[in-house]
Amino acid sequence: MSERYVIPSVDRAIEVLEVLSSHHGSLSLAELGRMTGIPKSSLFRILVTLRKHRCVVADDKERTFRLGSRLWELGSNYLDQFEIYHAAFETMRALAEETGETVFLGQLEGGEVVYTRRVESPKSITVVKKLGQRAPVHCTATGIAMISHLPERELQRILDLNTGRESNGYAALDRDLLRARVTDVRSKGFAVVDGEYNRELLCISAPVLDHNRVPQAALTVATLSTQRPTQERIEVIGRQVRSRAISLSRANGFREARDAGLVRKRLMSVQ
Repeated sequence: MSERYVIPSVDRAIEVLEVLSSHHGSLSLAELGRMTGIPKSSLFRILVTLRKHRCVVADDKERTFRLGSRLWELGSNYLDQFEIYHAAFETMRALAEETGETVFLGQLEGGEVVYTRRVESPKSITVVKKLGQRAPVHCTATGIAMISHLPERELQRILDLNTGRESNGYAALDRDLLRARVTDVRSKGFAVVDGEYNRELLCISAPVLDHNRVPQAALTVATLSTQRPTQERIEVIGRQVRSRAISLSRANGFREARDAGLVRKRLMSVQ
């Protein structure tokens, strides 16, 4: 969407909230001013407005600011509107139990992956510490699994959004490699990425589709890359993730019978 429609004051308010969210504790007006570059008079008015709506809490004695509870309320409402968030829990728990690894739920938003839910196995190590974090699609199993079922026009749009973008200093988008991976996911039903976004993790992911065969989310199992899982184990987990993702897709309205040959070839070819 064109930048000419952006309201500068709202844009700045979001920037203030992002700075506050990235720091533990409170920040002073002067600190926020240095970190955002927003003039002090404008910044103060933004903070007063955010405080009115409980998006910011002020300590009048210390003259500092921190995030307010209204943001938590809005975040909770966001998850309530994301139906798969609730429907996925039992499936994620079952997948965590059978793989012995951490399972998380992700979705696409603005050409990036957002992680919204985590279920850990008693045997697993916590690998996704902060839900709500964002990651590029091209170097995460979650992202590749989802974009593999997008229409060509939407896939091209996401490729354009991610072109030239680096991820924590790791590899930028390689279009040829990504398209090869998309073809692979369509063939066997799951994506595997080893250490490209997080050097310590090997992730295996499968898409959750709706009744139009459009990806709504992805289930992902995260293992420690440093433990060097064998190819056989990767394939076993891949089949488990794919099977659970298909079950959740069916609960979400997905019906293989609509185009059994194509869909089964994409999602069920590896037995």
